Amino acid sequence: MIRYLLVAVCLFAAVPPKARAFDVQPVDFPFLRPLPFSFWDFRPVDFIVQRALEAFATPGAAVAIVKDGRVIYLKGFGVREKGQRDPVTPDTIFPIASCTKAFTATALAMLVDDGKLNWDDKVRDHLDFFRLADELADRDVTIRDLLCHRTGMPRHDYLWSALTTDTQELIRRWGRGRPSSSFRSRWEYANVPFTAAGMIVGKWNNRDWADAMKTRIFEPLGMSRSSCTWKDGFTAENHASGHYYGLDQTITPVKWDEIDHTGGAGSINSTARDMAAWLQFQLNGGKYDRRQLVTTRSLLETRTAQMLVKVEGPLIGFFPPIVTRFTHYGLGWFVHDYRGFNCVSHGGTLTGFRSQCMLVPERNLGVFVVCNLRPSYVPEAVAKCLLDMFLGLSVEDWISFYKNYQTVFDFSIVAERKKRDANRKPQTQPSLPLRSYVGTYTEPAYDRAEVVFENDHLRIRWGKLEFRLEHYHYDTFTAIPIAPKDEIIALDRTTFEVLFRLGSNGEVETMKFLEQDFRRAKK
Repeated sequence: MIRYLLVAVCLFAAVPPKARAFDVQPVDFPFLRPLPFSFWDFRPVDFIVQRALEAFATPGAAVAIVKDGRVIYLKGFGVREKGQRDPVTPDTIFPIASCTKAFTATALAMLVDDGKLNWDDKVRDHLDFFRLADELADRDVTIRDLLCHRTGMPRHDYLWSALTTDTQELIRRWGRGRPSSSFRSRWEYANVPFTAAGMIVGKWNNRDWADAMKTRIFEPLGMSRSSCTWKDGFTAENHASGHYYGLDQTITPVKWDEIDHTGGAGSINSTARDMAAWLQFQLNGGKYDRRQLVTTRSLLETRTAQMLVKVEGPLIGFFPPIVTRFTHYGLGWFVHDYRGFNCVSHGGTLTGFRSQCMLVPERNLGVFVVCNLRPSYVPEAVAKCLLDMFLGLSVEDWISFYKNYQTVFDFSIVAERKKRDANRKPQTQPSLPLRSYVGTYTEPAYDRAEVVFENDHLRIRWGKLEFRLEHYHYDTFTAIPIAPKDEIIALDRTTFEVLFRLGSNGEVETMKFLEQDFRRAKK
């Protein structure tokens, strides 16, 4: 996986205590006092969101809060696009990314109620083309396995972000990918299993996943501005523009990710108002507007712990041990505690957006926050502050916590790159003339990568991406993304490495790229 994700935890240990992102202190926000709920003054909520937007230089955000069955707060902040005047409102459309996963799991719960399937049905009984490289997983993988991330397969996210836009091909290629662990041995987050689960939803509703979402969830909940394709979201009036926060601290508008082919993994667009209805439905046991859309039993199964999550790496930021003692994954939801309360939640990330949905069922409380900047910890900071407020707890300074966290995280990337530069062996050269590395390289899941020689440099063309190779040492190169220019902006925190290996005949035999082993095709 991406190198920089692996170093953040180690670097936290080197940060002086006063600078550690894990040191969260109570903060006395203006107007905020522990009053009975009926007397709440919502000015502190406005203050928290505005402070978070300023701290993270985020153009805009929208917030929905549901308490005791009622929508008690619904508001937009900032602007839809940096430098423009159009404001974010409760009806501004944002991609909600992986918050989509709970929708897919809920649609499957409805099919369980309909008697169309069971959680432990084998996937192949519903998608006959579904295959996995591991023999045991291929034979026994179930719908439940897909929904709780225990297939033994890693993300392989570049397959959907850069290689193919065909849903069935994506699932097939992901299934041919290299496993990262044995089947059901540990939890590992992946998107494509939810894409496959979404196809099952569409199949049993005699339509595709997007239509099933509309008829079974959006329409009954009155989510009239929600949709499942990037074009429907982007072409609608009052939609937010995405922005990317670069490692150089610049903020650049970016185009919407065109990810319709990922379906049930992350392609829903919605608004704060529509998501408030989703929160009400979830907190009311599957009932909305006097209609029981899914049985409480089936819905609660999605929010029941299925797999233990080992909180490490980037997950530490989302589930800080200072407030979270256990973390599991249900079916499309994280299941965890928050300062002594049982909680279910899920976040979502796309190139220019970040969202967070959090439920505390025992207090009938739900919060949804979305913003148009990535990386940005506005949703996490605001959501946790709001939980503190409405759970009657001391309000911790989560804004400073996440600001420190982002600073340390970006510092770790720079530090890792400096370490890599220091480890470079000077005055080395490739084993062969550069033209000897030219050729077609193939991998079962990742298809073809073309290595060409242009303008005295090697280049790699794979999927829709193109890289220029800069010599690092020996037969190792650094791959610099160069195209397409409007899509490589968000790769500035990623270091791509390419390693060529020679065979016994002295010629190039394989190329390690994207952490995969590509074999050179015979001439």
